[in-house]
Amino acid sequence: MTDLILHHYPMSPYAEKTRAVLGYKQLAWQSVLIPPVMPKPDLMPLTGGYRKTPVLQVGRDVICDTALIVRVLDRLHPERLVIPPTHRASCAAWAGLEQTLFFAAVATNFAPAGIKAMAERMGPELMQVFGQDRKDFFVGGATRRPNAEFGKLNFLPLMHAIDVQLTAGMPFLLGEVPTLADFAAYHPAWFVRSNAGTSATLDAFKNLLAWFERMKTLGHGKPTEITAEAALGVARDTATWLDLDGPLIEPEGIQLGQRVVVRATDYGVDPVEGALIHASVFEVVVQRSDPRAGDVRVHFPRSGFSVVPAQTH
Repeated sequence: MTDLILHHYPMSPYAEKTRAVLGYKQLAWQSVLIPPVMPKPDLMPLTGGYRKTPVLQVGRDVICDTALIVRVLDRLHPERLVIPPTHRASCAAWAGLEQTLFFAAVATNFAPAGIKAMAERMGPELMQVFGQDRKDFFVGGATRRPNAEFGKLNFLPLMHAIDVQLTAGMPFLLGEVPTLADFAAYHPAWFVRSNAGTSATLDAFKNLLAWFERMKTLGHGKPTEITAEAALGVARDTATWLDLDGPLIEPEGIQLGQRVVVRATDYGVDPVEGALIHASVFEVVVQRSDPRAGDVRVHFPRSGFSVVPAQTH
């Protein structure tokens, strides 16, 4: 089976979600560290413009968005399912709550004490660039950048709800083993807990902190660091494709083989153009060619992404 390559940076919450899933599944994977802000010159040849973190590469298939990354990891490595059939609806509900949890954590970390700690960690120059990059992230999307009020109304109430749910004595949110519910809730808590200026926000939640430690002990699996150039070489040298997921359901008015533009609808709406290879209720896949990466297929979740015909000239 083709090796897993994760393109990520250490302080990315959604990358931490993926690293924790890799840890739970006890998988070996290759790590490519990418910049936290644009430009990302060694990632763009693979994604064609998609800039969110993380990105999972499997040979010459490029998987975008952790919603789809988790599904792909469960398909390729079903030994420890993150979305087990017995909890599928509950996992879907937690997935629907995940962005609220994440944005509430972001707003919490951008309180004055959190910003001060981030600036000390990153340095004032990178912090300024980071702030502008994240401001640009929300241009053109349907989702507004979270503000302090959003954090106050959501972060502590939701952390309290998780803490109360864990009083039932179960080690994880839905039972004896971790599921997507845990990974969706873990990375926002991790993001705040990792910030020296906001970490104490969670001190009162004893059940949550015990669960948090259990999640941390899952580890990150078995990573090996490789260069971005090596990852591009893997894409160029791979001859096979991943199996396409789910029965074909073409977008209205679009046919397979047609050139399309795919982009996220919430934020980070950078367009990716390619030939439509597959569309189902689970994923939309476009094929594109790049001088450095060769022929690649870029996979996006169907939900949360738009697919429109590319402009012809």
